[in-house]
Amino acid sequence: MLNEFSAGAVATQVIEHLERRRPAIVGDEALVRDEVARALEPVRREYAESGLPARYLKALEDEVLAALPARWRAVAEPFTALERRGFDGWRGGDVVARLTYVAGGLVAGGLLFRLPFLPMRLKWIPFALAIGAWWLPDLQTRWHRRRYARQLGDVVATLRTAQKALDREVTVQDLFPPPSNP
Repeated sequence: MLNEFSAGAVATQVIEHLERRRPAIVGDEALVRDEVARALEPVRREYAESGLPARYLKALEDEVLAALPARWRAVAEPFTALERRGFDGWRGGDVVARLTYVAGGLVAGGLLFRLPFLPMRLKWIPFALAIGAWWLPDLQTRWHRRRYARQLGDVVATLRTAQKALDREVTVQDLFPPPSNP
Protein backbone atom coordinates (compact mmCIF):
# COMPACT_ATOMS: atom_id res chain seq x y z
CA MET A 1 0.00 0.00 0.00
CA LEU A 2 1.10 3.60 -0.42
CA ASN A 3 3.27 4.91 2.38
CA GLU A 4 0.94 7.85 3.04
CA PHE A 5 -1.81 5.35 3.93
CA SER A 6 0.36 3.03 6.00
CA ALA A 7 -0.63 2.38 9.60
CA GLY A 8 2.44 4.23 10.88
CA ALA A 9 1.87 7.33 8.75
CA VAL A 10 -1.83 7.53 9.62
CA ALA A 11 -1.11 6.94 13.33
CA THR A 12 1.45 9.75 13.24
CA GLN A 13 -1.09 12.11 11.63
CA VAL A 14 -3.72 11.21 14.20
CA ILE A 15 -1.32 11.66 17.12
CA GLU A 16 -0.24 15.06 15.76
CA HIS A 17 -3.91 16.04 15.64
CA LEU A 18 -4.51 14.78 19.19
CA GLU A 19 -1.46 16.60 20.53
CA ARG A 20 -2.85 19.94 19.40
CA ARG A 21 -5.76 19.53 21.82
CA ARG A 22 -4.15 17.23 24.39
CA PRO A 23 -4.72 19.30 27.57
CA ALA A 24 -8.43 19.73 26.79
CA ILE A 25 -9.27 16.17 25.74
CA VAL A 26 -6.91 13.78 27.51
CA GLY A 27 -9.18 13.23 30.48
CA ASP A 28 -12.26 12.25 28.46
CA GLU A 29 -12.26 9.02 26.47
CA ALA A 30 -15.29 10.05 24.37
CA LEU A 31 -13.61 13.31 23.34
CA VAL A 32 -10.46 11.42 22.38
CA ARG A 33 -12.46 8.99 20.22
CA ASP A 34 -14.25 11.92 18.54
CA GLU A 35 -10.93 13.62 17.84
CA VAL A 36 -9.48 10.42 16.38
CA ALA A 37 -12.50 10.15 14.08
CA ARG A 38 -12.09 13.81 13.13
CA ALA A 39 -8.39 13.26 12.42
CA LEU A 40 -9.25 10.37 10.10
CA GLU A 41 -11.54 12.52 7.89
CA PRO A 42 -8.71 14.00 5.76
CA VAL A 43 -7.26 10.51 5.37
CA ARG A 44 -10.65 9.28 4.11
CA ARG A 45 -10.88 12.11 1.59
CA GLU A 46 -7.36 11.57 0.25
CA TYR A 47 -7.92 7.82 0.10
CA ALA A 48 -11.17 8.24 -1.83
CA GLU A 49 -9.40 10.53 -4.31
CA SER A 50 -6.69 7.94 -4.90
CA GLY A 51 -9.22 5.30 -5.96
CA LEU A 52 -7.69 2.55 -3.83
CA PRO A 53 -9.74 -0.39 -2.45
CA ALA A 54 -12.15 0.57 0.32
CA ARG A 55 -11.51 -2.62 2.31
CA TYR A 56 -8.03 -1.48 3.24
CA LEU A 57 -9.25 1.88 4.49
CA LYS A 58 -11.98 0.22 6.55
CA ALA A 59 -9.47 -2.17 8.13
CA LEU A 60 -7.03 0.72 8.78
CA GLU A 61 -9.72 2.84 10.43
CA ASP A 62 -10.87 -0.09 12.55
CA GLU A 63 -7.30 -0.73 13.70
CA VAL A 64 -6.62 2.93 14.50
CA LEU A 65 -9.94 3.41 16.30
CA ALA A 66 -9.48 0.21 18.30
CA ALA A 67 -5.88 0.70 19.39
CA LEU A 68 -4.83 4.33 19.27
CA PRO A 69 -7.15 6.16 21.70
CA ALA A 70 -6.45 3.93 24.70
CA ARG A 71 -2.71 3.73 24.04
CA TRP A 72 -2.39 7.46 23.46
CA ARG A 73 -4.33 8.27 26.62
CA ALA A 74 -2.19 5.84 28.65
CA VAL A 75 0.88 7.85 27.64
CA ALA A 76 -0.64 11.35 27.45
CA GLU A 77 -2.47 11.44 30.80
CA PRO A 78 0.62 11.08 33.02
CA PHE A 79 2.59 13.48 30.83
CA THR A 80 -0.16 16.10 30.92
CA ALA A 81 -0.39 15.82 34.70
CA LEU A 82 3.39 16.17 34.95
CA GLU A 83 3.30 19.14 32.59
CA ARG A 84 0.61 20.83 34.71
CA ARG A 85 2.83 20.38 37.78
CA GLY A 86 5.70 22.11 36.00
CA PHE A 87 7.54 18.81 35.45
CA ASP A 88 8.00 18.56 39.22
CA GLY A 89 10.79 21.09 39.11
CA TRP A 90 11.55 22.86 42.36
CA ARG A 91 9.73 26.23 42.38
CA GLY A 92 8.99 25.69 38.69
CA GLY A 93 12.57 26.58 37.75
CA ASP A 94 12.22 30.28 38.58
CA VAL A 95 15.19 32.59 39.07
CA VAL A 96 15.47 31.87 42.80
CA ALA A 97 15.58 28.12 42.16
CA ARG A 98 18.21 28.56 39.44
CA LEU A 99 20.39 30.78 41.64
CA THR A 100 20.07 28.24 44.45
CA TYR A 101 21.21 25.46 42.11
CA VAL A 102 24.20 27.60 41.07
CA ALA A 103 25.05 28.42 44.70
CA GLY A 104 24.81 24.75 45.67
CA GLY A 105 27.07 23.87 42.78
CA LEU A 106 29.58 26.51 43.80
CA VAL A 107 29.63 25.23 47.37
CA ALA A 108 30.12 21.66 46.15
CA GLY A 109 32.76 22.89 43.72
CA GLY A 110 34.53 24.75 46.51
CA LEU A 111 34.59 21.62 48.63
CA LEU A 112 35.91 19.57 45.73
CA PHE A 113 38.56 22.24 45.13
CA ARG A 114 39.96 21.43 48.57
CA LEU A 115 40.32 17.71 47.80
CA PRO A 116 44.00 16.85 47.67
CA PHE A 117 43.66 13.94 45.23
CA LEU A 118 41.94 15.99 42.49
CA PRO A 119 44.61 17.06 39.98
CA MET A 120 44.99 20.81 39.51
CA ARG A 121 44.05 20.66 35.83
CA LEU A 122 40.60 19.23 36.78
CA LYS A 123 39.75 21.75 39.51
CA TRP A 124 37.70 23.87 37.07
CA ILE A 125 35.18 21.09 36.35
CA PRO A 126 33.07 21.50 39.53
CA PHE A 127 32.74 25.22 38.85
CA ALA A 128 31.72 24.62 35.26
CA LEU A 129 29.06 22.23 36.52
CA ALA A 130 27.88 24.86 38.99
CA ILE A 131 27.49 27.40 36.20
CA GLY A 132 25.69 24.77 34.14
CA ALA A 133 23.26 24.26 37.03
CA TRP A 134 21.47 27.39 35.83
CA TRP A 135 20.01 25.31 33.00
CA LEU A 136 19.03 22.33 35.16
CA PRO A 137 15.26 23.10 35.09
CA ASP A 138 15.38 23.39 31.30
CA LEU A 139 17.23 20.10 31.04
CA GLN A 140 14.65 18.40 33.26
CA THR A 141 11.81 19.70 31.08
CA ARG A 142 13.59 18.66 27.90
CA TRP A 143 14.23 15.18 29.33
CA HIS A 144 10.54 14.69 30.15
CA ARG A 145 9.47 15.93 26.70
CA ARG A 146 11.93 13.60 24.93
CA ARG A 147 10.74 10.66 27.01
CA TYR A 148 7.15 11.49 26.06
CA ALA A 149 8.10 11.74 22.39
CA ARG A 150 9.73 8.29 22.61
CA GLN A 151 6.60 6.88 24.21
CA LEU A 152 4.47 8.33 21.40
CA GLY A 153 6.91 6.76 18.94
CA ASP A 154 6.35 3.42 20.66
CA VAL A 155 2.59 3.83 20.15
CA VAL A 156 3.17 4.43 16.43
CA ALA A 157 5.57 1.47 16.25
CA THR A 158 2.92 -0.74 17.83
CA LEU A 159 0.45 0.27 15.15
CA ARG A 160 3.06 -0.31 12.45
CA THR A 161 3.11 -3.97 13.43
CA ALA A 162 -0.47 -4.23 12.16
CA GLN A 163 0.62 -3.24 8.64
CA LYS A 164 1.13 -6.81 7.42
CA ALA A 165 -2.41 -7.76 8.44
CA LEU A 166 -3.73 -4.60 6.77
CA ASP A 167 -1.85 -5.38 3.56
CA ARG A 168 -3.61 -8.74 3.39
CA GLU A 169 -6.91 -6.88 3.03
CA VAL A 170 -5.92 -5.87 -0.50
CA THR A 171 -5.31 -8.32 -3.30
CA VAL A 172 -3.58 -7.59 -6.57
CA GLN A 173 -6.92 -7.87 -8.35
CA ASP A 174 -8.28 -5.02 -6.21
CA LEU A 175 -5.57 -2.75 -7.51
CA PHE A 176 -6.39 -3.21 -11.21
CA PRO A 177 -9.33 -1.40 -12.75
CA PRO A 178 -12.29 -3.59 -13.69
CA PRO A 179 -12.20 -4.82 -17.28
CA SER A 180 -14.30 -2.74 -19.62
CA ASN A 181 -16.91 -4.40 -21.81
CA PRO A 182 -16.61 -3.50 -25.53
